[in-house]
Amino acid sequence: MRAAQSTTVLMYHAVVAAGEHGLADPRYAVSRAQFLHQLGDIAAAGLRPASVASLLPQPDRAAVAFTFDDGHESNAWAAQALLDAGGSGDFFVNTATIGTPGHLSWEALRDMAAAGMSIQSHGHHHRYLDDLTPFEVEQELQRSKALLEDRLGIRVDLFAPPGGRMPASFDRTAVRLGYRAVCSSRVGLWHNHGAARDIPRLAILADTAPAQFARWVRQDGSEMLQQRLRYAALASGKRLLGNANYERMRRGLLRLAGR
Repeated sequence: MRAAQSTTVLMYHAVVAAGEHGLADPRYAVSRAQFLHQLGDIAAAGLRPASVASLLPQPDRAAVAFTFDDGHESNAWAAQALLDAGGSGDFFVNTATIGTPGHLSWEALRDMAAAGMSIQSHGHHHRYLDDLTPFEVEQELQRSKALLEDRLGIRVDLFAPPGGRMPASFDRTAVRLGYRAVCSSRVGLWHNHGAARDIPRLAILADTAPAQFARWVRQDGSEMLQQRLRYAALASGKRLLGNANYERMRRGLLRLAGR
């Protein structure tokens, strides 16, 4: 049974054609076939894809929120797939990489915004915010927000921290600088829409199995608990090792796994 006033928020990165990862991290690169299958599963469940931005003022228990981090060029295809499915999504971009190889251009972002997609901030650079000074954190939030609003003529209300890394009380900083909420990497369901400033998400990976995806969509309690425990273990490891050491260890493990 779906919990009252709760929404599943999915986090994607790249959505690529078979064998074409480009500059995307293969672990986070979902295939187009996988993405379309997931959209079909959502429609079969009587739900619809929507952006977090569209649900902030009016929660819809029949919606599943779709978000995309990093501004990979493949997100333009994903936006069209969402539009074809009668839905929308939030696309969190780093303003420093817009128009660079492998990333969305300003023209693509304007087209996506005109089609009803929500374009939001992922910072100016893709920098882990808990490695920065308070001044640098504010610069990341302010500069990216101002650039997006000026170049696209939109309102930027949401921020997604790169790598999910945030300093303490970051949500309050974001709200003070003009954002309504933060879409974090914290695992869970989005409850109390009007009051929540830290919106949890579930990361879709290349190896996310259809059965697991179905459990996320129906908000299975035991699955949510398992994912929260896994997230807590990973977050503890990141704190103990530090960002640089954790990333080196992760890259080494991925090489050993052949990814």
